[in-house]
Amino acid sequence: MQVLESKLEELLVSLPPRPISQTTLNDLVSQTLAQTPQTSSPDNRRLQWEYGLRNQVFTLAATEGIALKDPTTTSQYYQSLRDRLDLVLTFTEKNACDPIFPFNVLYDLLETQTISSCSHIFSWIEERADRLTEGMVPQKGKALILLRTLNDLLKRLSKMGSTTKFCGRILTFLSRVFPLGERSGVNLRGEYGPTWEGPGLVGKMEEVEEKMQVDEQGKGNSPVVDKVSEQRDEFYRTFWSLQLPFSRPPIFAENQTMVQFKESVNKVMPVIKEATIKERALMGSKTLHASNNVSLKRKREPETIIESKREDYFFAKYLTSPDLLELEIADTHFRRQFLFQLLILLHHLLTFTKSAKAEWFTSRNRSLQVDFTLDNTDAQWVQETILKANDELKQTSPNGRGFAETVSVILEREKNWIKWKNDLCAPFDKEPWSAQVEETVVGADGQTKMEKRSVGMEEATRSVRQKMQEDPPEWEHSLGSAPLTEIWDMGYRDLHDLQHPFQPGDVKDFVKKVKQEDARIEMRRKQLNKTAERIAQSRAKAAAAAAAAAQPPSPPKPVVAPEPPSTPRSLAAASTPPLHHPLPAKPGTSPQKPKPTPPPPPPVQQETAPAAVPAPAVAVAPAPEAIVIPHDDQIAKFEENKQRWNWLALRTARDQYLQYLGKIGAGDVVALVNEIEKPKEEKEKEDREKEMEINGEGAGLVGLGIGVPSGSQGEGGLSPLAVPSVLSADGGESQATTAPAPNSQEDVKMEA
Repeated sequence: MQVLESKLEELLVSLPPRPISQTTLNDLVSQTLAQTPQTSSPDNRRLQWEYGLRNQVFTLAATEGIALKDPTTTSQYYQSLRDRLDLVLTFTEKNACDPIFPFNVLYDLLETQTISSCSHIFSWIEERADRLTEGMVPQKGKALILLRTLNDLLKRLSKMGSTTKFCGRILTFLSRVFPLGERSGVNLRGEYGPTWEGPGLVGKMEEVEEKMQVDEQGKGNSPVVDKVSEQRDEFYRTFWSLQLPFSRPPIFAENQTMVQFKESVNKVMPVIKEATIKERALMGSKTLHASNNVSLKRKREPETIIESKREDYFFAKYLTSPDLLELEIADTHFRRQFLFQLLILLHHLLTFTKSAKAEWFTSRNRSLQVDFTLDNTDAQWVQETILKANDELKQTSPNGRGFAETVSVILEREKNWIKWKNDLCAPFDKEPWSAQVEETVVGADGQTKMEKRSVGMEEATRSVRQKMQEDPPEWEHSLGSAPLTEIWDMGYRDLHDLQHPFQPGDVKDFVKKVKQEDARIEMRRKQLNKTAERIAQSRAKAAAAAAAAAQPPSPPKPVVAPEPPSTPRSLAAASTPPLHHPLPAKPGTSPQKPKPTPPPPPPVQQETAPAAVPAPAVAVAPAPEAIVIPHDDQIAKFEENKQRWNWLALRTARDQYLQYLGKIGAGDVVALVNEIEKPKEEKEKEDREKEMEINGEGAGLVGLGIGVPSGSQGEGGLSPLAVPSVLSADGGESQATTAPAPNSQEDVKMEA
């Protein structure tokens, strides 16, 4: 044992200055363990190390009072304490001590230290939380010691005041270390706090004696004073009597409790409301008085006082003296506490209605069962009182509306916790998402079989995510949407076409209408072809499935396959009338009946190569049905419109272009427009050729270097043979060339 203590002393002396890395500390502890002789059994050796480490910790902890007196030694004390706690944890991680040993040391150490030292020790616990709680199982082993240690520390701390933040740190740590559904921190039995034993209880001897003293002192007073004193005493007893149902709600199972509670609340609420109105009136008068002053300091004083009240607000315990009740009710914080208590109890009573009680009143939570049911009349009164209490909270200052909203949120969340506790704290942690997939597995005998296994979301959705990453297929509508593409196919090109779709009197406009009708007919036929193809494919699949089910399986034999059906376009063309009628019918006359279309020839069967041995029975695949497009009313309507436009176009062209009607012969409006436009095109062609010839001659003269002499222009300008600038063949403007004057003999000689 002396050897172990000396080794610990050497280890503490050899520690480097802080901060010490975890790797360095592990190496030092490993060297110490290796240098120590192993003469005793492992259990005795473990007890010796625990004794030596505990002795080092508590020897230093005994000097806390002296160390904290001097500010220079305070930081050194806390650093030395942290070093020893680090050694305790490191020796435990090296299996030299029991896993529970660090928690036992912390439990005893926190019991011996002051609150300020406990705060520093708890900071060390927060920093080493991951190492301390490694492998910790709730409700077992070191988890119970840790929970008991921190709960005892919470009992030492004040619920309000300077240690409030320390309490919050401890609760936050517990919620992080333990699961959210840990039942050790839940009041499963539904136990309540201590019962109210203050004033307001019926039959209490202290109240009787106090009343007798008041009666004796009040002798000789006037009847009015006695009545006011009596009313004040009655209100005092009524107000404090409400603390009994606040502290112990099961009392409502007794007779007349609900009736007395309603009477007491109905007496107290008007007094609370009157105090709130009086306070708001006083604050309004102060604000008005401050606004009349020139100095801004008076305006800021109420805000400063309100802020200081928020920070310094503290109530250790209710003061129940009769002389203080009026002053307490005048205080905003006191009224808020009373209203908050009242709202908590009223919301609790709503859980005892018939409908609410049927949801949670089961055999599992017998500890919460109370022989009490809230009837409809009382439930309505509770709802009305809740609204009144919320309104009173909103009227309080400062920030009454925000305070009331916070209270509502707290009570709403409390309902969820109550429901969870009524269900015996059922675990609500959900397992990770998984799915069952089948995969082929090769067994030990070499045979493959299908097995199911669970996979996570990433693996199950891999194929879907890969498919989402692929480039989307080409959009079937070239202009973005089906309506826009349809409008474009019908011949509309800009807003002018939509605003002025048709101008009668021009044959070209009739041609545009004819082409639009052709586009409508073509689109309708495409739709019918697609529908007919889908129907034919579904029928072929059904027939093939029926044939396969009716015929027993047989070895593969040569099958005679039918020729695939013709394309939908050819079928549509075969089942519809020709595109242009030779003589369009006049509107109003009965249209000519189309000639019956001969049935399509039967499909030609292509035989496969003959087999070596002819089979007695050859399985023939069911022939798919030919796609037959029935008569469509829309196509017939479009054809009728097309005939009308053709007839109107010919009617319009009869007066102006009668000479061209004999050339087209079949009454084709498109051919008529081509004949009308042909002379214009020929004339334009001749004009272009002439321009090209002129451009070619001018370019040749310029290339020969023949120009106009400087003296041939005369005084007025260019020569009479000057050629103006013309457009070149490529659309540009060529320079003007000039020809020599005929009376210039010198120029003629030069030309020769």
